[in-house]
Amino acid sequence: MKYIPFKQGRYLCTVLLLLLAGKLWAQEQSDLNPTVFNVAPPAPNAASLGKFGDVPVNLFNGLPSISIPLGKISVGNEFNTELSLSYHAGGNRVNDIASNVGLGWALNAGGVISRTVRGLPDETGVGYVNGSGGRRIIITASGDMEGADNYQTFNFSATNQLDTQPDEFNYNVGGISGKFVVDTNQQIVLLPYRDIKITWMPLIDGNMYFTMVTPDGTQYIFGSTDWTISVSSCGGSDEIYPSSWYLTQIILPKSKRTIDFTYELDKGLPAPSVTQTETSSPSVLVSGVSIQGCPGATPTLSTCYNNRVCQQQTLKTITFPGGKVTFNYNTVRTDVTNSSSDPFYALSDITYSSGFNNVYTDLNKYLFTYTTPVRLMLTKVSQADVNNNVIGSYTLSYNSTHLPAINSFSQDHWGYYNGAKNYSLLPSDSVTSGGDREPNFTYTKADILESITYPTGGSTTFTYESNTYSHYSNSIEVNDAVYQILTASKSVTTGVNGNTTYPDYKIDSIIVNIPYFQYIKAIVTRTSSLGNINSLILRNMQTGATSNIGSGTQYIPVDSGEYHIVMMTEHSEPTVSYEKVAVDLTYKAITGTTAIATGGGLRLKAMTTYDGINHANDIIKSYTYNLSGNTSMSSGYLTNKPVYKYKMTVWKPAPGANTNNGAYEELACDMTYRTSAANNEIETSGGGVVYKEVLETDNQNGSIRYVYALGDNSSGLNSYPFGPSTNVYPEKGMLKAQYTYDNTGKLLTKQENVYTTFLKGKVQAWKAAYREKWTYYVGYPWEHFSSNYYSYRSDGALLSKSTTTEYAGTDSLVSVVDTYYDNMDHIQPTRVHTTNSKGDDVWTYTKYPTDYTIPAGTLSAGLAAIKTMQDSSIHNLVIEQYMQQIKSGVTTTLGGKFIKYKTVPAMAGIQVQIDTAFTLKRATAQASFTPAYISSGNIIKDVNYDAKISFSRYDSVGNIIEQNKVNDVTEAYIWGYNNCYPVAKITGTTYASAIAQLSTSVIRNPSGDDVLRTELKKLRTGLTNVLVSSYTFKPLIGVTSETDPAGRTSYYEYDLFGRLIVIKDQNGKILKQMNYQFAQPITQ
Repeated sequence: MKYIPFKQGRYLCTVLLLLLAGKLWAQEQSDLNPTVFNVAPPAPNAASLGKFGDVPVNLFNGLPSISIPLGKISVGNEFNTELSLSYHAGGNRVNDIASNVGLGWALNAGGVISRTVRGLPDETGVGYVNGSGGRRIIITASGDMEGADNYQTFNFSATNQLDTQPDEFNYNVGGISGKFVVDTNQQIVLLPYRDIKITWMPLIDGNMYFTMVTPDGTQYIFGSTDWTISVSSCGGSDEIYPSSWYLTQIILPKSKRTIDFTYELDKGLPAPSVTQTETSSPSVLVSGVSIQGCPGATPTLSTCYNNRVCQQQTLKTITFPGGKVTFNYNTVRTDVTNSSSDPFYALSDITYSSGFNNVYTDLNKYLFTYTTPVRLMLTKVSQADVNNNVIGSYTLSYNSTHLPAINSFSQDHWGYYNGAKNYSLLPSDSVTSGGDREPNFTYTKADILESITYPTGGSTTFTYESNTYSHYSNSIEVNDAVYQILTASKSVTTGVNGNTTYPDYKIDSIIVNIPYFQYIKAIVTRTSSLGNINSLILRNMQTGATSNIGSGTQYIPVDSGEYHIVMMTEHSEPTVSYEKVAVDLTYKAITGTTAIATGGGLRLKAMTTYDGINHANDIIKSYTYNLSGNTSMSSGYLTNKPVYKYKMTVWKPAPGANTNNGAYEELACDMTYRTSAANNEIETSGGGVVYKEVLETDNQNGSIRYVYALGDNSSGLNSYPFGPSTNVYPEKGMLKAQYTYDNTGKLLTKQENVYTTFLKGKVQAWKAAYREKWTYYVGYPWEHFSSNYYSYRSDGALLSKSTTTEYAGTDSLVSVVDTYYDNMDHIQPTRVHTTNSKGDDVWTYTKYPTDYTIPAGTLSAGLAAIKTMQDSSIHNLVIEQYMQQIKSGVTTTLGGKFIKYKTVPAMAGIQVQIDTAFTLKRATAQASFTPAYISSGNIIKDVNYDAKISFSRYDSVGNIIEQNKVNDVTEAYIWGYNNCYPVAKITGTTYASAIAQLSTSVIRNPSGDDVLRTELKKLRTGLTNVLVSSYTFKPLIGVTSETDPAGRTSYYEYDLFGRLIVIKDQNGKILKQMNYQFAQPITQ
């Protein structure tokens, strides 16, 4: 038989293969018939084969969600999380540095809040949050420099003496991710809005901390900080600031037990980079005189060598009730420059241990194997016992083309390898040389993961292709243009009569059409006697803007439009017989179009899953990214194009032009800047391309077409001084429609979704920068500054209508679900209206803790519990839920439940638990049903509710220890192993009676199975008229024995890998024996 070990449950501090009947929280929201906790564990089963090869795909960006499980951590019925590795399959960039688990891989074993600093760190004295001027800036800064205050605002912002931009924070923990900023009132503003509470606590013990509370009341504490140091060869002060905060503790909502994370601050991997900037300006003529203060038409190149070192926190241990996970880093890295005495390390293994009171026993491991062709590459993940005997492995294969060295110039616009032999990072254009920055699929896929082979011998193979797009920005279609370098030439000769002076005149000598902003190359040849050509002018015929053309070879920046060359001549010498001027222009023009352009990075083209037995069973899923009905158009949208060139007018003092008040006369230089890195912020994930439509075809099960919302895809500010990318369309990426077809192409089902958007608030930001600084100018020269406003929106989109149509022959069935959100604090459905073709018309109403307004004064126990939920940010517990049907205008309440909560002592503070579950005893007419409401400090429920289940007692960590159905026998539970595992279920007595028979010290920390079984026998001998089931455990592995109410014991044995191998009866007879064999992959 084939065995896949990684799907075997690793339930820490809980029962193997048991979630203790699941969280009752989830149970409450899904049905109207509450049940008792099912605490008793089922008998262990053979390790599951699991399900491999089912790799989900995020079709909005075309990326597979590849992950490898690394075991689970569970704490009772409160907390359950899986450790894993995840892989980013969008391509590897030239300057990517491998993490300590390999290039493209990330270890998911905790959580982090990371920061992008805008301007200055927010928490500094003049930062956005703390600086008093920061609050004034957003209000008073404007483009009019009418006073000293505004000038100072611009000046301080441009020189980083005052922070006018909030930093951006990204969080990722517990399956929740997003972004936030901190406003000037030190309040967290979530982007997009979510029902979580984040609080920042600046400068506690010299550090800054964050806390996050999720809707179930779980608290996440982020405290361990890493530091980023940035330096540049081009000068400027070194920047040192905290850039990430790592998860240090999880506090569980009921028991208040904790999961603790420890880290070690490493010395930090260097992240070098190179940036290049080219500056130029055409000559400026004033009254016929060239201004020497402008840089000139010949470009000036500057190259900066930058280095960014992040001293990261390396995860060392996770400690929780009942166990510990240890992360060991013993593999020396050879892909980075090492010191022999202090090298960099990669993760070598993860060890799981069980135990209590800081005494642990190692159970098993995960081992990691690497190669280093250029970057650190993870090639194998193996599960092993404590002696490193391997049970099975994931084997990883990558594309054979390798990335070049860090800082190679062979990269496209998005930083991916393109194989070009570039001598510069500055992109080339029609008239200026530079590097080839276009994508090249052959090299973009360098070192990308191409297959995973599983322990069973099965595998998944990934086939990629380049991202494409036919649209850019705000759903405006733009085709990728085919360009050609064109040259226009003209010679003009003017003649004069020897005794006649001619007035000024002009000759339109060349007409050219420029498709987009670029440099054009002008070569001017003058042949003259004593006459004078006053000037040659390049005139934009749409705007009237002109640029002067001098002699020789020049590069002139121009916007798109139609241009004429205008020659201005003036003859004052009667002896002049002719004047000749030749002009040659070189520019880039559109000569044709293609419908599909290539973006950066990769997308998934196909995925093949092999079962390890027969390739005839292969499941092949392929993906097509075209607009339906038009295969010549990609459905890709490019969110933003890189801006390498920009131009502006810089004011210079005219030499010697001193005025009476001491100020200098200012003259304009039309400056052009060309940079190697995009000045605007471009979205880099997935090469900045998202897809409106994707067709997924399964070779066995037909196909599905997905349609996604796009909205305004523009991002960032594309003019100097630029600015960050902010999403202004909350529906972006949400599924609008899904069409399912059979193998013949016949439509089976159609689902169409509508979303409602909301705005919770926004934060204003502003960025100023100098064009050119002249300190000796008198007054307030607003011309010297450029600025941009932008804002962060705390908004979101919620599914409000879903229409599903099922087709059967010529018939179709339509069902419509309308969802309403009446409380935008918890943004959970409060009303759901369902209609269908049968005429059913049903409403479901749900109330949560924050849907009630709690009065001041004395509160009943039930209402006090609701207030505790509100104060603890517990928003997702259902208080009441009922369902009503409308037929022929008559409303009938079909069913309902009401949950009464109570507060009980916990290990620290109090916990909220269910006290009693009520259900409606019968269907009632609407007039006789009243939803729960608050009156006189109490919550009043409808009289038709009957108590169904009483949850009488809990222990200090939230385990149920006594419960009963109304008018039924009482069930009591004894929890052992430090309150982590249920060791006895007693039906027919109370918890107090049962625990009185036992030694709690033996139950809490048994020295062995025999000792615990002997102790639990006291329940059978000391109590009468009861049914007793008892259990022993191997912590983190599973049940080792189970004794039924008749006293018969079954025994369970496990191998070194935690797999069940033998089941014996009470006489030691083997009932079942498991033998695990691996299938070997077939050599092909």
